[in-house]
Amino acid sequence: MSDPVLTDDEKDALLDGMSSGEIEVHSTRGPTYAAVTPFEIGPRSRIKTNSYPRLQSLNRQFASRMSKQAEALLNVDSIVNLVSTANCTYTEACENSDGLSLIVEFFPKPLDGSAFISLSANAVGNLVETFFGGQSNDPADHEPEFFTPGETSVATLFGEAVLAVIAEVWAPLEKLTPEVAGTHLSSGVIDSIDGGDSVICCEFDLEFGDKRQSFRILWPVTTVAKLLPVFEGQKRDRNAAEDSRWQRSLRSRVTDSIVKIASDVGHTRMTLRAVADLVPGDVIKIGDPREGTVSARNVPVMTGRFGIHDGRYAVETINWLESEPGAPAARNK
Repeated sequence: MSDPVLTDDEKDALLDGMSSGEIEVHSTRGPTYAAVTPFEIGPRSRIKTNSYPRLQSLNRQFASRMSKQAEALLNVDSIVNLVSTANCTYTEACENSDGLSLIVEFFPKPLDGSAFISLSANAVGNLVETFFGGQSNDPADHEPEFFTPGETSVATLFGEAVLAVIAEVWAPLEKLTPEVAGTHLSSGVIDSIDGGDSVICCEFDLEFGDKRQSFRILWPVTTVAKLLPVFEGQKRDRNAAEDSRWQRSLRSRVTDSIVKIASDVGHTRMTLRAVADLVPGDVIKIGDPREGTVSARNVPVMTGRFGIHDGRYAVETINWLESEPGAPAARNK
């Protein structure tokens, strides 16, 4: 047997040279060299950030109005600020809170499904302390295994205040009638949501008295699925059937509307001195008012002749005026 073409040392040296680039690699297409191809993002490329600008605007309005609700509930100066709006899983949202959390579940009717308000144990303890008039600066002392019925009741009251503001702020977008469905521990199992379900996590800071805590509103993506295009700033599709019904209703009722009808009896010219010299009983001559313009809510609608009908002053219609300014009026026949 002949000796091998390459010894082990030569093989090692060759592999080292190839990996370092010191040795060219040849193929049937000629020498090949390792290279990096630059990549440029095209002008039409877009990165989807799930920023939800419309939802961000709703959250800022919610924070402003929730401040007053918190003051009324806790009877102390309160300020609510929006911290962030982000997509994550339900498990990730719960894990972002230190220790045990109390979850207030609610039904945002008429949307299908549930949504949640998450309060940390410290937030619940401080809410309870402030609700009952406590002013201690010490952190709330709380057993991490459970929440007492009193703590759950105060947290539920806070959740109802949150829902009242949500219904008010979301009214232009969707008329919600949310209601509390129950409370859960973050460490427990909630039948209406799985840990891997995607949620939109809206986090807020709550400053009340000398305390500062945070709370989260968790909107499962499946619950608000039909509103996602609106959250992203897109217009919702118009409902043609509803628009048609609205038009028919408007047209049927517009003829029953009551408007104020007025007409100028006549015109004359006077000097300012003559006007200043007028006294009760003086007569202003306006000539023979034969024709005048009749207006409905200050909009000229027709011209007519003045006369008397059934013993009352009246106007006989001559021309209906066109709605477009300057358009010729058609004389009635």
